[in-house]
Amino acid sequence: MKRFILLISVVLLLSCVQTEEEIIVAQVNDVKLTSDEFKANFSNEDWKILTIEEKKEFIQDWVQLTLLAQEADVLEISQSLKLKEKIKSAEINIKANALIASKLENMTVSEDEIFNYYKIHKSEYQTSHKEFKVQRIFTKEEAKLEEILELIKTTTFKNAAIQLSEEPAGKSGGYIGFLSKDNTHKNIWNTITSLQKHYYKTVKTNRGFYIIKFYDTRTIFTDKTFLEVKDEIMTKVRKKKKEELFDNLIKELKNKSKIIISI
Repeated sequence: MKRFILLISVVLLLSCVQTEEEIIVAQVNDVKLTSDEFKANFSNEDWKILTIEEKKEFIQDWVQLTLLAQEADVLEISQSLKLKEKIKSAEINIKANALIASKLENMTVSEDEIFNYYKIHKSEYQTSHKEFKVQRIFTKEEAKLEEILELIKTTTFKNAAIQLSEEPAGKSGGYIGFLSKDNTHKNIWNTITSLQKHYYKTVKTNRGFYIIKFYDTRTIFTDKTFLEVKDEIMTKVRKKKKEELFDNLIKELKNKSKIIISI
């Protein structure tokens, strides 16, 4: 659809004046498409990567639209005021876009601009992760689990950890502080994230068995690195510079022009 809209504009604005040096790539009755006019529909970058099949497809579209435009002339549809206004509007639009493109052609964004933006807006580029404050009891023997679970029920989790846990943290009641996904065994992490606060559950690992519960959570925010967000910032800075260039261009043109609006 976009290609057809572009071609409609080309057909409406195409000049039929040819010179001897011009290469004709297509012709419909007395309307000719020159090589230069053909290339003008693409940027230099797009033209370089355009395949033969894509060029042929474009020309076929041009032929079809030219046939339709010529028939509109025969039926005098193109003489209607409404259509003439649309043609005029299309011409203005094409010229305006060409001017903007020429102004943006040499616009660049330096590494310093991107890094300065990152430094100022660093707080906007953060990643967050959840941590759980954990209490646990460890044993290497599966047969010992029943004894530990029974002691928890009859006393407290802390007391069971002090009496029966087989790791140093047990002596302080099994409190091991906050755990994050990066520094926690996969089985333990999956169990913690599926638990309700203050509830406990047994987890098997390659070291042995843990009875785990969490009693607090927190969210940690860390800044993303410059390299992680460089491309995203590049897009933002380019967009901002384009908007500023456009606004300044309009302001400049308004200042040197006479504008009257009657509605």
